Amino acid sequence: MINISKKFILGVLAFLAILVFIAVYQKTGQKPEVVFLDVGQGDAMLVILPGDTQILIDGGPSNKISAKLSKYLPFYDKDIELAILTHPHADHLTGFISVFKDYNVKNFIWSGANYESRLYSNFIEALKQEGSNVYLAKAGDIVSYGNQQILKILYPPEILLGKSFKSIHESNIVSELDLGNKKFLLMGDAEEVVEYRLITSNVISNIDILKVGHHGSKTSTSQNFLQTAKPEEAVIQVGRNSYGHPTPLVLDNLFKIGVKIFRTDQMGDIIYR
Repeated sequence: MINISKKFILGVLAFLAILVFIAVYQKTGQKPEVVFLDVGQGDAMLVILPGDTQILIDGGPSNKISAKLSKYLPFYDKDIELAILTHPHADHLTGFISVFKDYNVKNFIWSGANYESRLYSNFIEALKQEGSNVYLAKAGDIVSYGNQQILKILYPPEILLGKSFKSIHESNIVSELDLGNKKFLLMGDAEEVVEYRLITSNVISNIDILKVGHHGSKTSTSQNFLQTAKPEEAVIQVGRNSYGHPTPLVLDNLFKIGVKIFRTDQMGDIIYR
């Protein structure tokens, strides 16, 4: 079992009642951007806000994430205001080790769930050394930017620190990013069991863009879920793989309700402005 020190747990718990608040200086004319980074078979998404403010969700499967970030961040900006790890699988986690070395991550959100992995253990140690303000995700938590609430945690429904799961995907953080004129539903690797819980808890409303769960695996993106979320567009972050991602079943489910599909393995980085 991953050993998380009591001192670190207490440091995390101290922030539980606090909402992440990103204070900003608005740059005239600068528009928000959402970049689904092409990191191969893995997830990494960058939200760029006015005032040299960034949110990084997942770190991808390799240290190439730092080079990707340097493409979009000014050379003088070595701060990332907020980073989120949806769950501790290597294709979402690995790049954070590199990010911690190259950038100052001010705030960090994760589930704190247990997972047997040397990489995860190394990540936890790196997170301690980074000195970020650390928050445990729980449904209803809000990230504010200036006076606007832009990101809401939809799942998990409770604090998961130290809990173990048969499938770590059950601990996956799901969030909704709302930039005013576009609403993104960010599924990470959430599978049908999480989709069902989201549906039954009535936290999903019509969204514009769906970040498809689990790279288009057949275990995610059910018809019932799509009929509830009603996305107009879908982004699949996927690379060369032996799993058959994205599966014909998921592509067909999206096609049936008229969703426009974008894939990083076909298009590279996908940018919404």
